[in-house]
Amino acid sequence: MDRPRITVGVPVYHGAEQVADALRCLQSQTYRDFEAIISVDGADAASADACRPFLQDARFRMVVHPERLDWFGNLNWLMQQPLNEFFCYRQHDDTTAPEFFETLLKAAEQTPQAAAVYADCQWMGGRNDIESSDSIEGEPLQRLLRYIEELPATPVRGLIRREAIHQAGLVKPDEFRGLGQILIWLAKVLRWGSFVRVPLPIYYRLDHVQNFYKSWLNWPEERKRAAWSTLFAGLLEAAMPLCNTPFERVFLQHVILDRVAVARPGRQYFYVPTNDPDACGKFIGECFDRLQKENVCPFRANDLPVSEFETIIETTQRTVGLEKLKGQLAATNAELASLKRSRMLRLGKLLRGLVGK
Repeated sequence: MDRPRITVGVPVYHGAEQVADALRCLQSQTYRDFEAIISVDGADAASADACRPFLQDARFRMVVHPERLDWFGNLNWLMQQPLNEFFCYRQHDDTTAPEFFETLLKAAEQTPQAAAVYADCQWMGGRNDIESSDSIEGEPLQRLLRYIEELPATPVRGLIRREAIHQAGLVKPDEFRGLGQILIWLAKVLRWGSFVRVPLPIYYRLDHVQNFYKSWLNWPEERKRAAWSTLFAGLLEAAMPLCNTPFERVFLQHVILDRVAVARPGRQYFYVPTNDPDACGKFIGECFDRLQKENVCPFRANDLPVSEFETIIETTQRTVGLEKLKGQLAATNAELASLKRSRMLRLGKLLRGLVGK
């Protein structure tokens, strides 16, 4: 018997009121060749009871974890199961149109180079807007540069190819409940292939008080800023395998630093930088501290002469000097706006002058 093409991972925690709608939605899909793994977190008996009637459908199975994995641990557990051709991450409070799988599979078959194929998201409940993210295609480094600027989360709600997941690895845990880690993980998925949008609002998200993304809204500014700094180290880790020269690595470091430390119109943020030179300089120092904590180095030992390499490492371990930052920030940001590969050499030299003195 042929294996189904889609593995649906349904993590559940405190979802007894919503999960039945999510599972009925799966049963109503016009494309029926899938298996659904229900992963109940933290011995949540009420959620398990709500899921149990659906186990009469042979396509569904359930595991109840005795200890709390949290959302990222539960997702990681699901992705470590034997996956079929595509993986679909379905949160317990989300639903889709009946033709969701059928529509996305057609798009995936037409774009074999796509790591993820996804639809627009129609919000319901407390909000009713449509969330969409354009396709991200092109060469790997070009894809990543665009992703860093936009940081869309929408592709995680589509069909993701098994090979792209294996290449990306698991979602990293951190002390902020992985607030930004799904964005870092998607950057790693994007290394494998493009993100392809199906411009139809056939994915439905429910806005309610228990949405995880709302939890950080009441965090102190210091905690938000610290969580945001994880993106600097994480995106660098995601980007480095795509860089073939030391100048590309220096360039990507500057691109990512600008993305997390400078507020610009149209950018998505958990923590919005103030663009005040003093506050910006302090935050850049926190980003480099995080880089050291995560043990991520954007340079290789043979990239530069030993003395120059050691100087860069020493500099990334302390706060970047504010006076140097003030003198260089305007010029480097003007160059960065174009993101043209032909200027990478000059940008690399400029950044080395910034951090290497």
